[in-house]
Amino acid sequence: MKARLQPELGVAMAIALESSEADIRTASALLEDTANPHAARELAQQLLCRARRRVETVRAALGGASEDHPSREEA
Repeated sequence: MKARLQPELGVAMAIALESSEADIRTASALLEDTANPHAARELAQQLLCRARRRVETVRAALGGASEDHPSREEA
């Protein structure tokens, strides 16, 4: 029998995933920046790393951190 998810944890996970989606959208827009592509790329990379950490935190909270979903290091 699976343990029930606490409502507070569910809300926190939803907020973390929404924040991750926002960071990914912002990173995507930054990669379109032609005025300062180097700085835009660095900021986009930081945002994507932050989004990845949030997703990994949610996955761990769900007990889904397994060999099927390994953490990948990006170059």
